[in-house]
Amino acid sequence: MFDYDPEAIAAILGTSLDAVFTIDEHGLIVDTNAAATRLFGWQREEFLGANISLIVPSPLKEQHDGFLRAFRPDRGVRHVLGRGPRLDGVRKDGSRFPVEVGISTFERDGRRFFTGFVRDMSERQRTEDRMRYLALHDAESGLLNQRGFAEHCAGPADGERRVAVFRIEELRRFAVAYGERWSIATLREIAARLQATLGPDEAAGRVREDSFALCLGADAESRIETLAAALRQPYALDTISFLLTVTFGLSCCGGALDELLRTAQWACDRCGAAGRGRINAFTAGLQQSTVRELGIESRLRDAVRNNRLRLLLQPKCRLADRRIVGAEALVRWEDAQLGPVSPAEFIPLAERLGLVGEITDWVLQRSLAEIAACPDPAVSVAVNFSALDFYHPDFVARLSDALALAAAPPDRLVIELTESAAVHDVPLVNGRLQALRRLGVGVALDDFGTGYTALAYLRQFAVDALKIDIAFVRDLPASQSAVSIAQAVVALARGLGLETIAEGVETEAQASMLTTLGVDVGQGFLFGRPLPPSEFHRRVRDQVESPWPS
Repeated sequence: MFDYDPEAIAAILGTSLDAVFTIDEHGLIVDTNAAATRLFGWQREEFLGANISLIVPSPLKEQHDGFLRAFRPDRGVRHVLGRGPRLDGVRKDGSRFPVEVGISTFERDGRRFFTGFVRDMSERQRTEDRMRYLALHDAESGLLNQRGFAEHCAGPADGERRVAVFRIEELRRFAVAYGERWSIATLREIAARLQATLGPDEAAGRVREDSFALCLGADAESRIETLAAALRQPYALDTISFLLTVTFGLSCCGGALDELLRTAQWACDRCGAAGRGRINAFTAGLQQSTVRELGIESRLRDAVRNNRLRLLLQPKCRLADRRIVGAEALVRWEDAQLGPVSPAEFIPLAERLGLVGEITDWVLQRSLAEIAACPDPAVSVAVNFSALDFYHPDFVARLSDALALAAAPPDRLVIELTESAAVHDVPLVNGRLQALRRLGVGVALDDFGTGYTALAYLRQFAVDALKIDIAFVRDLPASQSAVSIAQAVVALARGLGLETIAEGVETEAQASMLTTLGVDVGQGFLFGRPLPPSEFHRRVRDQVESPWPS
């Protein structure tokens, strides 16, 4: 190592950016440099002869001399100051700031001295604090992020903890409409309302783009009501005033944080339209339905692709003489492990898994085969098409190909489309319906009266029949309002030259009233439950062979 002379050492220490102190074995300062004056605020003359504890904060101040006596060069600063090399220093004005300290020792004339190098860590501390803040907080809202929320929930708590998740329903849509400035301003207003309402042991975090988590106590339900009331107050930005819909999911009691978050998020996500804007608790029933849903998902693909679905045909009868004039094709699934699975269960999952098109194609192909096998050439078969099917770009081409492949007469196939699906894109729907008419395929508007079809659109649509929804048939003949609605639908259909079909007919009283009102066709358990195709064909055959209803 280079041998520096005392003058060189003094020059180096004099220009050092770190404060340098030399003290004796009693802790008295015998020398210091200019940086020490700049850093701590005392003049050199004030330092000399003073105890180094002058710049040491309590409680280390009282223990400092003992630390010096215990100092061993091989053990380092940890055993001098009772902690690692990062600690606080004290300025002349009493302010504290973070410093990093290094200590060496030497002997001169039989006396022991110490040299301390003190570096101001304020800027680094601010940077580290900022980095830690960003690591634990959401940059847009200022709320805890998922990691920060987890750290808070992992800390000590008095009593039980419960987790809630809430979703702002309109957040994404409004963000697209009004832009990033609106989005950030709204997020910060949401955060401000939460912070103003949360208690000292509670916390809020942003865990998804439009979802937030709350760490609450045992009184979670009442606290959520309070928070919800704050969040549902009107918002304003510039000239825009708006309300937000807040949907909550509340976790089960007890368990690890991951489980609490998962169950709360699931309760929020699974609530559906009925739970929108409400508090939805995770229950044992929800857990059981989730387990069943997962079982359905795991086996549905195999069922679709290995022909394990069943086609049933439910008769449609002309009310005037009760003769079968058609059928509705219905798909059923009975799994070896799951048992009977309702279409209400597996069709939404099929849409989510991208299987609904395969199921519809299978139903269509089987229905066309049953049309060809039916002993009465006047009997039609209706197939339900979802909005996903109907709006698919290849819908008409797929239908045309299926008809050609089956060599089935197109006028015996009826496409049933729900009223609500028909109004998503009226020009597109009208074009598709015109294309179906050119193919010779019939079209029935299903669930009529429950959707949003304007009469002007209905006049444009190339449809052949209106199906009166079961909700109106159910209350016949007792409900005068139901009678009036059915009467109005029949009058509307007649004015447009359309056939009327009533679904859900279960009693003779309902059938009699519908006949009196002039409804053309009835469908429901009164005329027959969904039947295997062979049984349906037997009934049609008996009808063909007999001049009277079977």
